[in-house]
Amino acid sequence: MDENSGRKRIKRTDYSILFIILFIFFNRVDATPQVYSDKIIVDNFENPGKKNLLGGDFGAFGDEKNLGRCHLFFVENRQKDSLSENRYSLYIQWDTTKTGAYGGYWTDLKHLHLENFNYLTLFLRGIKGGEIFKVGLRGKLNATYEDKIPINEVLSKGVTTEWQKVILPLKQFRAIQDWRDVNILSFNFENAFGSDKGALLIDDIIFEK
Repeated sequence: MDENSGRKRIKRTDYSILFIILFIFFNRVDATPQVYSDKIIVDNFENPGKKNLLGGDFGAFGDEKNLGRCHLFFVENRQKDSLSENRYSLYIQWDTTKTGAYGGYWTDLKHLHLENFNYLTLFLRGIKGGEIFKVGLRGKLNATYEDKIPINEVLSKGVTTEWQKVILPLKQFRAIQDWRDVNILSFNFENAFGSDKGALLIDDIIFEK
């Protein structure tokens, strides 16, 4: 092998290593959980896909008899002045008009350690206003019960067509025994408590101290 061919091979190798480093770097940045000293961002929906910012899955669910319907969409919303520079929100649409119907949105918190946190916060806007649902939080994955807090208990005027910041004290989720292992956050729509059908936007789901 002559000297020139050796140099060409070295250059190719250097470029290959640089490409690998850049690939790993940018992918690690995208996958890094949004964890700070005073808050943990579960999702801000700015990267439409099938993972939240903790790396967990999320999706829609319905009852076993398929009586209820729930669909999720990423939507661009340029009117979110109160949400800094965020561009996208999650649009949740449901239909639980049939007796026994239920459905909702869930997101995997990946064994989140929340022992030193006090609040779950998020931004919310109804499409028509007056939407009824419950926010659920599950501890261990094998837990047979989860607390579900009616949204009207924390919003004095209920859901409106304006963006509102919702603040849910974690102490209200009394079924969670171990705050070092919290796994599922859910929005629950159900015929039994009057969810009927409707749609709303959510954004910036955060646990705060």
